[in-house]
Amino acid sequence: MRDSVDAPMPPGPPLRHEAISIEAASSWVLRVGVVTSVVVMLAGLVIGLVRNTVSVYEIEHRAFGDHPTALWRGVTSGSGFAIMEVGLFLLVLTPIVRVATAMLLFAIEDRDWIYTVVTFFVLVMTLAALLLLR
Repeated sequence: MRDSVDAPMPPGPPLRHEAISIEAASSWVLRVGVVTSVVVMLAGLVIGLVRNTVSVYEIEHRAFGDHPTALWRGVTSGSGFAIMEVGLFLLVLTPIVRVATAMLLFAIEDRDWIYTVVTFFVLVMTLAALLLLR
């Protein structure tokens, strides 16, 4: 039996602590965001159908609200439709969180300031479009 000290080192660069790759973090954020959004929307649908507060006609024809206080009142009162709206907002926020995560990783892990600034401007433009274009 050979000692682990005598074992030959594999070819290539020395082993080091691997930084979080931007691709891996982005895919993780997108997966978690989509799954969370779907679970919240399904929970709202089930709650609404069980309590008889949501109909298929209402889902097809009612517009989603965008005022946070009205949404919060609906969620705290147990409105299935309001819970589905929260799921939809989570789905919309998922790519925004992905861009913010990429920006932080460019700044912290890679220390690539050009990509950090470019990603910051993409984040600002995305938020501006979301807030200004209704």
